Amino acid sequence: MPKSLISRSVLATTGDNKVISEVADRVRNSSVSVIKEMMYLGAQEATRGKDIVSLGVGLPFYPAPKHVHTHVINKLQTKSDIDKYTLLTGLPELRNIVADISTNQLGFKVSSDEILITPGSMAALLYSMLALVNPGEEVILPSPYFSSYAEQITIAEGIVVPVAMIEDPRVGFRLDVAKIQKAINNKTKAIVLNNPQNPTGAVYLKEDLLELSKILKNTAVYVITDEVYDYLLYDNCEYFNIGEIKEIWPRVIRCCSLSKKYGMMGWRIGYLHTNRDLLMNILKVHDASIVCAPHISQEAAIAALTGPQDCVKDHVKWLSDNRDAICRRLDKLPELFTYVKPRGTYYVFPKFNFPIKSIEMAKRLLYEAKVVTVPGIGFGPEGENHLRLSFGSSTQVIHKAFDRISDWYAKQK
Repeated sequence: MPKSLISRSVLATTGDNKVISEVADRVRNSSVSVIKEMMYLGAQEATRGKDIVSLGVGLPFYPAPKHVHTHVINKLQTKSDIDKYTLLTGLPELRNIVADISTNQLGFKVSSDEILITPGSMAALLYSMLALVNPGEEVILPSPYFSSYAEQITIAEGIVVPVAMIEDPRVGFRLDVAKIQKAINNKTKAIVLNNPQNPTGAVYLKEDLLELSKILKNTAVYVITDEVYDYLLYDNCEYFNIGEIKEIWPRVIRCCSLSKKYGMMGWRIGYLHTNRDLLMNILKVHDASIVCAPHISQEAAIAALTGPQDCVKDHVKWLSDNRDAICRRLDKLPELFTYVKPRGTYYVFPKFNFPIKSIEMAKRLLYEAKVVTVPGIGFGPEGENHLRLSFGSSTQVIHKAFDRISDWYAKQK
């Protein structure tokens, strides 16, 4: 088993990630996301009768808005072709809606011909890697980074280039633009920007993104944006989308999702926005893998995007309350945790003061405290000695988990 895989995979340490000789190198060298690994181990414990509490998976507690369900029920009863494929690119009505939203977001005209409806933003991200990255080409990831990016790059037979972010006590994690510039070479194919960022809760500063864009516009490097948390900011924080900078187009691919904003994770619906010529090539991957996003999910997306948006404000308010709750609990354990307060998303990424690695720490909290967390090493080398904690669950779950962590830590002294 590759050494790099052992270092970032929880299941590799439990014997559940046995690599067999028949699989291709692209699979041999990759892993299930460390987030899903911890979910798997937590579920195993639950089947053994253990009462497990999770701060692991990024699963918000609120359901999809009622008007989405009502719309879907109506379409099931009245739309004769609801069980059929849609066009490869998606329903024209939905693509037009997304194009109009993108036009308003970016400040320049976006055509529906530049929009591909995808089964979630994860598909859009994987399509981007498979369509762009040749074996041996490099993709820059500001680190810590969302764990699945590294696995997607590996499956595309590319090389992950982590570039450490700056941990600024004033604004949290921020891009180190100078280091990114040094990392760019003739093998660099793309950089992935997840803003607001999972796992750190960072919101990238506009000044850093503008400086980065000046560097990128003179290169052949593609910018892949993951915008799943673009709605989820706190403390009147400013959000700036690097895609607004027209000078770096057409080398931009935007990967967007309805999952978190509308509580529609299980519908698996999102979209990809890029220039039409590149999109026509990305369609080759889309067609070979999924054919089209689920018809019923596309109808749900139409309802979500065109219906009342008050639900989104409610979601932000609830998650803001959760952020305050989890930060208060972290503040009560200063000997165990230090952290930067998240400015967006529903994750916090505390550093723990305990003399073991993050995989062992997460396993001990699972098996001894009965709490699922995610080891930071799965988010890149800068994630070691950290845990990712999700505050997307209810406040009651957050308090229950921290009661257990507090009790566990008291026994370690």
